[in-house]
Amino acid sequence: MSMSSPDVVIVGAGVIGNSIAYHLARMGPRVLVIERGDIAAAPVASWASAGGVRRQGRHPAEAQLASEAIARWPGLSEELEADLHYRQGGNLLLAENDEEAAQLVDFVREQHALGFHDVRLLDHKATHEIAPALDAHIRASSYSPADGQADPPLTTRAFAAAAQRHGATYWQRTIVKHLLVSGQRVTGIETERGPVAAAQVVLAAGAWSDELAAGVGLSLPIKTLALQMLLSTPAPSRLLEPVLGTVGRALSLKQLPNGAFFLGGGWPGDPAPDRLACTTRATSIEGNWQNACAVVPAVAQQAIAQAWCGLEAGSIDDIPFIGPAPELANLTLALAFCGHGFAISPAVGRAVADQLTGHAVPELDGLSPSRIAGFPQEQIKAFQFGVR
Repeated sequence: MSMSSPDVVIVGAGVIGNSIAYHLARMGPRVLVIERGDIAAAPVASWASAGGVRRQGRHPAEAQLASEAIARWPGLSEELEADLHYRQGGNLLLAENDEEAAQLVDFVREQHALGFHDVRLLDHKATHEIAPALDAHIRASSYSPADGQADPPLTTRAFAAAAQRHGATYWQRTIVKHLLVSGQRVTGIETERGPVAAAQVVLAAGAWSDELAAGVGLSLPIKTLALQMLLSTPAPSRLLEPVLGTVGRALSLKQLPNGAFFLGGGWPGDPAPDRLACTTRATSIEGNWQNACAVVPAVAQQAIAQAWCGLEAGSIDDIPFIGPAPELANLTLALAFCGHGFAISPAVGRAVADQLTGHAVPELDGLSPSRIAGFPQEQIKAFQFGVR
């Protein structure tokens, strides 16, 4: 199939772009996906993600997508014909003192209001029954039993492979130079292989989306984040089933099938000036590790085997921009997932595919890029550059 004029061209082959490609391709449109590097390779977010499949703690604008995605994850390996290392071990949000335990009462009430009715408050005894490896000082928790974990690179590549089985074409190691515009309408893209005309363009290039958007006069209120991950040496397996978060600490902690502990939590690294790499910070490594050891003492019996960070786009209001770009026809944005796009990727792909094929998708209303106009330029500059 010639790709000189696909129906839809998707810029970016991360987990979001590939999920959109998969859902679109199986509906019939001709899809071309263009990725500047290899799929799920350093330093992109889909390579560096912590891999939590989390529903609780979501912004209300994401609640419907989160519920849909959680329902799909148990059958996703079979659907994509690939082992995603998915495990539904639940998610615990931990309280370490009475004040944090009181906060969880309101938190659980908020989860129920979002439709997450199986989320429940656990006391000290019930919390430690679910996660015996926790330190004794942990007082209480919010437990979301339907949550879990999966492998981000495997999932990202599985979506791509499934998209290709349904007819999508992929150009890897191909730079998109700029978007092509006629009047107020995006008509395609210019690549290092030449121009590509398309009826619809989806910008899902993560941290690198801002430059392409700026080329057509669209200023995105996003900034590049370098977020750190740590991997321990393997501990005895099955010490920890749920994924852990805490009310008062920057921490995401889970145990992989091989016994290694996987640590995240939003600890910063430093992007290279060209945004093609990033480096970790010694203070972030130390802080992340100490937090994990304080919550699960078994972590302290291991050593840090690997530390790395990946680049992603954070948005000004901590939720993604998904939907038609403001004032530019035929351009859809799917970007700035702020460290939590992986879990909802199955639902995002379905929703964007439906929207591109003319269906109403009210579950995307709260994430619409139309809200960009509501942020004053001074606020955007302060967010992006620390200007006060």
